[in-house]
Amino acid sequence: MSRQAVITGIGLTLPGNQTADALWENQLNGNSQIKSVSDRLTGSRLNEADIAGELPGRLAKKLDVFTRFAMVATKRALADAQLDLNDTDKERTGVFVGNGFGGWQFTETELRNLHCDSPRAVSPFQATAWFPAAPQGQISIYYGIKGFSKTYMADRISSLLSISSAAQQIEQNKLDVAIAGGCEATACDFVTTVLEAALPDSYSRTDYQPFSKGKNGFASSEGAVFLILEDKEKAEARGAKIYAQVSDFVQRNAPCPSDQYTTDASALMQSMSGALGERHADVVLADACGLNSVDNAEAQAIREVTPNAEVLAPKATLGHSFGAEGALDVALACLMLQKQTTLPSQIHNPIDSLTTSNSAKNISTVLINGLGAGGAAASLVIEK
Repeated sequence: MSRQAVITGIGLTLPGNQTADALWENQLNGNSQIKSVSDRLTGSRLNEADIAGELPGRLAKKLDVFTRFAMVATKRALADAQLDLNDTDKERTGVFVGNGFGGWQFTETELRNLHCDSPRAVSPFQATAWFPAAPQGQISIYYGIKGFSKTYMADRISSLLSISSAAQQIEQNKLDVAIAGGCEATACDFVTTVLEAALPDSYSRTDYQPFSKGKNGFASSEGAVFLILEDKEKAEARGAKIYAQVSDFVQRNAPCPSDQYTTDASALMQSMSGALGERHADVVLADACGLNSVDNAEAQAIREVTPNAEVLAPKATLGHSFGAEGALDVALACLMLQKQTTLPSQIHNPIDSLTTSNSAKNISTVLINGLGAGGAAASLVIEK
């Protein structure tokens, strides 16, 4: 009998959103968290006070904030799934993380200590705090997890890769349980400078309104979203709540400069059609880059592959959380499938031929798109 990977838990920490219920309500009401974060960049930032005390103090001091985000979201996902990992085979449990930047907030502080003081002023935990696989390692250590695990660095498709990889391991009978998602911390000078440098000259600081006529913007965000994936048969046997099934994932590439997103619609057309197969998408959660030329290419792909689906851009209220944003879309897909309600599109004055009304009924299939710098395009199907 073929195995299926299902989602049984959602945990998150995001700007203005500390629970799945809060995220849902804020999306329903269109509550934007986006504000100015620098002279050239807008976005949303997480208040660290929202997660204060959720990790042991001695442990938290050793970690960059992006790992703390990940560990808090994991703790919340396990609670939502009502899953005690001590009741699982930890050699058949894995951790899958998507991340883009790593731990630069911790690193900035230690580099400043090195420059202004001496090598002895640098924390010994710098060696383990900065690198993108730190969340995977710390979650594994904290819970005693010993199964196959992996971290993906692929810009804004990172957590689509982590979730699809986790599902594949379950389907292939290599794991029974997986913690999968993504995390990012962008509230530091290094990341802000990198993002500002990558923006095109035509970018408008106040124009992050995806798929809107005449708009050409981009906004950054941060936080973590993690999901609990389980083998469907085992999840049903323990009476778990099942949000959705993780289905097909396809990635394609249309090469472009390494700090840009592709404007060639063919890559997304191939990933979307490959992931859907013979299925019809009721809802598309778009990549929603915000840059006009990239949005036009995605709109073209949507028109060609799934013209009757409703197109939503929930990122419009938060901005791009890079390593975490694919997992955020998966979480929202789960909630829509569970509640059988379509969220508002968050698209205003849309470019031609996009269906954005929130009237879909009997939602069974949600298609999620993502783009990565350098030309990556990915699509993941989440089903009821």
